[in-house]
Amino acid sequence: MSESETIELASLGRSFQLGMLYDCRRDMLIPGITLWDAEMLQEDINVRPQPNTDFKIITSDSSEDKASALNVEASLEASFLGGMISVKGSAKFLNDKKMSKRQSRVTLQYRTSTRFEQLTMKHLGAGNVQHSNIFQEGSATHVVTAVLYGAQAFFVFDQELSTSENQQEIQEACRLR
Repeated sequence: MSESETIELASLGRSFQLGMLYDCRRDMLIPGITLWDAEMLQEDINVRPQPNTDFKIITSDSSEDKASALNVEASLEASFLGGMISVKGSAKFLNDKKMSKRQSRVTLQYRTSTRFEQLTMKHLGAGNVQHSNIFQEGSATHVVTAVLYGAQAFFVFDQELSTSENQQEIQEACRLR
C-alpha cells in the first residue's frame, strides 16, 4: 500500500464505503476486503453534517470541461476515456455529446452534500489494523478513510439552431438568464 499519499476521488456512480480498499493503479475498488472487522469499522466513526448546495451553468461540451465539472482528475479521466472504468449516475454526463454542429447546448449542474463520515485515529492508529496480511498481498494502494455523501445532477438543454441563429449568442443568452 502507498505510504502516506492521500487522494480524493469522485465516485462516478461507484459505491464507496468506509474501510474499503482501492487500487489507484487500476482505478478499481476492491469490494469485500477490509483491514478491520465490520464491528470495528462501525465503532467511533466521526460523522458530521455538511449541508451545501451549489449550481453552475456550463456552456462547453468538451471532455475536459465535463471532467472538471465532475471534479475528475486527469488520471481518472484518462481511465474513463480508455475504457478502464464505466460511469454511472450523473457521471454519464461525460458520455453525453451533441448530435450536430447546429445544436446549441447549455447544462445546469446541481450539486448538494449532506454529511461527511470518516474513520478515526482509533482505526488508523498503529496496531489497530486487524487484517495486516492484506499489506503483503499488494492488491490495494489505498484505503477509503472518508466519504462525503450527497448528490449531483446535470440538466442538459439542447436547441437545434436555424441557419440564421448564432450558437454563441444563444449560449450567452441562456447564461445570463
